[in-house]
Parts: sequence; structure tokens; C-alpha cells
Amino acid sequence: MELKDKLIIITGGCQGLGRAMAEYLAGKGANLALLDLNQEKLDQAVAACEALGVKARAYLCNVANEEQVVDTVSKVAEDFGAIHGLVNNAGILRD
Repeated sequence: MELKDKLIIITGGCQGLGRAMAEYLAGKGANLALLDLNQEKLDQAVAACEALGVKARAYLCNVANEEQVVDTVSKVAEDFGAIHGLVNNAGILRD
């Protein structure tokens, strides 16, 4: 599958598996929208992906909040245009 210049959204994209997937996909040429709760770690992940020569943006979003998800995906679409893929990586814990 050709990923060059395709946009992929990754939830939980700033650390662990999410960041590893982001860097892997960036290495394949995909542009990335990284969603997570930690702005500092998001910024670090975006910088690592951009260093691989792709466009990447950070979006502070709690995926447990439907309204935030709808608003964030709308913003991603405004920023990038078409969305070509989604990695639902964020974990949600409920008490």
C-alpha cells in the first residue's frame, strides 16, 4: 500500500505503540495527525515525524469525549483535507 502523502490519524500517538506506529508510517511517507492528552509528548512525537520528512500535527484530544473527537477530526480535515486512514490506538479506562 502506497502511503506517500496520505494522511493517517493516530489516537494515542505521542508515546509507546502509538509513537512507534507514527514514526514507522512517517518513514513510509505518510502525513500524520497525532491525537493524545499530553501536549509536550505530542510536540516531541511531531518533531520526530517531521524529521523524517513528512507533515505532522499535534491535536490535544480526549478520545473518551465524543464531542472533542468530532471537533478534532473536523479540524484535522480542515488542516489536511482528505483523511486516508485511522489507527485507533488510544486506550480508555473506565472505573
